[in-house]
Amino acid sequence: MPRFRLRVPAALLIAAVWAVLPAAPAAAAPESTAAFYAERLAEDPVYVSDHLAGPGVEQTRSGISAATARLDVPVHVIVAPALSEGYDVRPMLAAVHDRLGADGVYLAVTGDVSLQLTAAAYGVSVPGLEDAAVEASYLDAGPVRLVERTVDNVLSGEATARLERTQGAAEEENAAGAEEDTGPSPWEEFLAEFDTQGVVGRNNIGFVAGIALGAVAVLVGYPVVRGVRAARTPKADRS
Repeated sequence: MPRFRLRVPAALLIAAVWAVLPAAPAAAAPESTAAFYAERLAEDPVYVSDHLAGPGVEQTRSGISAATARLDVPVHVIVAPALSEGYDVRPMLAAVHDRLGADGVYLAVTGDVSLQLTAAAYGVSVPGLEDAAVEASYLDAGPVRLVERTVDNVLSGEATARLERTQGAAEEENAAGAEEDTGPSPWEEFLAEFDTQGVVGRNNIGFVAGIALGAVAVLVGYPVVRGVRAARTPKADRS
């Protein structure tokens, strides 16, 4: 028993220690995040967090490097988990650029289950860059594919037109889904099965009524039968 009592405080102590330790750079305070990423990008223009890419960090980095090499401007890429839900990545990219002091395109692929790509250009002109990144973010894809799609959109010279088409298709899909969701509720479907205006409804009402009457007959008749049997049993014993 004494050993069991000591385990609970120990477990609580371990949990408290883990709670205060930083789990990953992406979980750091926002003001220190830009400094961390600037240091990583100074070492390599493509930083990939193993918290997002897992064991495929090198494969992800090489794939992104191959995609960004198609652009004629320097490109810096950050692939990392989102700091928090709804976090605006653009100020962070601006802070990273200021700390790194290198002009070019800055891309950030962030998120957890669903990834979002944010793009910004500093000191260089890349027409349609932001539209290219937004269009790519509609894809349900990994970091490499998102960057590849962004580069494809930029090089096509039709990034804005592609974004408009993608947004239109998404709106149509959402509208179709909304129409499906506006169907009758389960309760409304149940009531429709007993609509007296239809043949099916009247038949269902008759069927249920028959079952109900049968159940009533059983409930009423069973005590009567038991009473009759109980009345006969003493007579049989007396004979």
